[in-house]
Amino acid sequence: MAGSVGIGRRLGVAAMAAMLALVWPSGTATAITPPAIDPAAVPADGVPGPDEPMKQRYACPGNALMPGTDVAVPPAAQTFMNLPELWKSAGRGAGVTVAVIDTGVWPSPRLPRLRGGGDYVMAGDGLSDCDTHGSVVASIIAASPAEGDGLVGVAPEAEIISIRQSSGMFVRERGGNEDDARAGTVSTLARAIVHAANLGARVINMSIVSCVPVTKPVDQTTLGAAVRYAAVEKDVVLVAAAGNANAASAGMPMGTGCSQNPNIDATNVDDPRNWGGVVTISTPSWFSDYVLSVSATDDRGQPAQTQEGADISLAGPWVGVAAPGLFVEGVNPAGGIINATVDPQTSELKPMSGTSFSAAYVSGLAALIRAKYPDLPAAQVINRIKQTAHSPAAVVDNRVGHGVIDPLAALNFDVPVIPAPRENLTRPLGPPAPPPPTDHRPMILAVAGSTALLLVLGVVLLVTSMSKSRRGQ
Repeated sequence: MAGSVGIGRRLGVAAMAAMLALVWPSGTATAITPPAIDPAAVPADGVPGPDEPMKQRYACPGNALMPGTDVAVPPAAQTFMNLPELWKSAGRGAGVTVAVIDTGVWPSPRLPRLRGGGDYVMAGDGLSDCDTHGSVVASIIAASPAEGDGLVGVAPEAEIISIRQSSGMFVRERGGNEDDARAGTVSTLARAIVHAANLGARVINMSIVSCVPVTKPVDQTTLGAAVRYAAVEKDVVLVAAAGNANAASAGMPMGTGCSQNPNIDATNVDDPRNWGGVVTISTPSWFSDYVLSVSATDDRGQPAQTQEGADISLAGPWVGVAAPGLFVEGVNPAGGIINATVDPQTSELKPMSGTSFSAAYVSGLAALIRAKYPDLPAAQVINRIKQTAHSPAAVVDNRVGHGVIDPLAALNFDVPVIPAPRENLTRPLGPPAPPPPTDHRPMILAVAGSTALLLVLGVVLLVTSMSKSRRGQ
């Protein structure tokens, strides 16, 4: 979960940090280029489940309402979206299915169109959320309005499929450092993406992030193939959190963190977005040919910052756009408002902020675009969001990408269609497999059987005729 300056220092955006220790190959790297995809490495879709047995190590942290919150006032991030005007031009997302691959989503009367899509943490249907994170993400996307408070999702009539893929509260049942064995792996994320696409999702929200140091590369072959399969073969809009730039805000285990990346290098004509300067890969965001990566802003559209003035979001050449992500709200299982979690180490209330929630606002917008333009391909949906964003001074940079989203413009402006980008594949797609040869055995057996029957009938008739002739003599 890339989301929370407060939703969990021990929760797990980087519950997926655990996966890294399992797949680091030997060798080092000092610079990266955009990832290449092996289109033949798509994992098989089967019954959801963890790669190995899991157990719950930590108690589920509580959630609450920050003192002094006026629940009748919509969150500032929601106000930024100008939802009433969006709904006038696009409706409320009816007919669009959004998959939330996260820590699960708990059922709530405010999420009437929620269904389970599977669980890669424990045996289940995805409708369990020990971490609170996925439920808040789903609330931002599709919570229904209610009397007494101002919260409503961006696309409140959209259907939500919950797939639990990560959790900071569960660890694998094996020895070693359990902080490095939390739920969520490259394998389970890849499988979850394929599963969500096959379930009919039109948008997939992934507010989960792993920070991969470029000096410790990770084998992401199946993950790259999975995002390509969903985006290209199944025409799904993939939205991911860019990640939070420090251990506390990202929910990383102690001793790990997301080292900040440099901004663009306008002097380098061959690499202006500065892939060569990257020190930390944000995955799945870095698959930017297929995934729209979202960084966080405040409600004024400025890059979100800590009290010390540092950017909350992890910068990178994969960042596509930015959206508000500070001090958000969600709904609890009873339908009430929550906007804070309880820090399991200090018992203090921490407000909910981070790129996880920025991604959720963009996924809600994508759902509205798909509702208004049902035949628009996924790549063109992402194009509309990028091209209508309010660009930074450099037109595009590594902090906010193409800029801060303009939801109304994304829904209504005349945006030119872009050609499909040239894919960076490790092997050619090749022609489709030839159909299997026709099996002529049934026809042969039928003809042989008929011929044999005719021969038998012929012999019977001949014998009968000869018998009659003898009697006539």
